[in-house]
This record gives sequence, structure tokens and C-alpha cells, in this order.
Amino acid sequence: MGEIEDIRARLEAAPPVADTRSDTLSVALDAFGVLLSCCRDSQDRSVELFPAFTFAATAAAEGRHVVLTAPSLPDQGLVTSRAACVQGDVEVIADALAGLAGALSAYLSAAARHARDPGDRAACHDAAEQAGQVQALLARDG
Repeated sequence: MGEIEDIRARLEAAPPVADTRSDTLSVALDAFGVLLSCCRDSQDRSVELFPAFTFAATAAAEGRHVVLTAPSLPDQGLVTSRAACVQGDVEVIADALAGLAGALSAYLSAAARHARDPGDRAACHDAAEQAGQVQALLARDG
């Protein structure tokens, strides 16, 4: 759970800026990497949550791909997912990931509003939608 908390703290500490600096995009890329890894690590741990984690992993992968298209993001080379992410109660993990995805969606939405480059604006907007999809898939009803 520490990796989820750490990346969420980085999101909160790195407010989106008007020029969509590379660090703004890099933290978003890292957040999608954490979402993707944790969803993949968790999907086989619960029959009930398998579909949610699987679809959330797909949305996280798409969000990561979209961030990689942002013109202001420096060349990242080969981007891979992190190794095993978290252990513990799978429902608690889903809640933590839904919270991270919600924070990421809000962060990227703000970055989209402030970005000067149209390509960055589009990438942030589209990536925010993918993060919102992850949140919707993993959030518990009610």
C-alpha cells in the first residue's frame, strides 16, 4: 500500500502548471504505472473483483499510453510496469486504487485546463478520462 500512498502524495505535491512541464506528465505516467501494476497483481486474487481489476488494468494501460503521446513529455524510452505491487485485503487495495485514480483524474483534468500546448491538453484530457474509468471500475457502490 505504500507505493499507492507515495504516488498519491507525489500527485498532491506536484500541482499541474500552465506549461505542462515534464515533471507534471512524469508523475502522471508513474501513477498510471502503479495503477496498472497493482491491478494486474490483484486481478487473480479475487473471483468477484477479477473483471473490475482486469478492465481497470486495461484503462490504466491506455491512460499510460495517452500520457506518452504528450508533446511536452521527454522521451521515456521503454516504459514497463513495476514489479509486484501490494499484498493485503484485495478490497482495501481496490479502494486505495480507486482513490488514487480519482486523484489522478482530477490532477490531469486540471493539467488539461492549464496546458498551453494543444497536444498536451488533449493527452491530459484523454488520460483523465481513463483514470476516471479506473476509479469507476474499482469504487464500491454506496
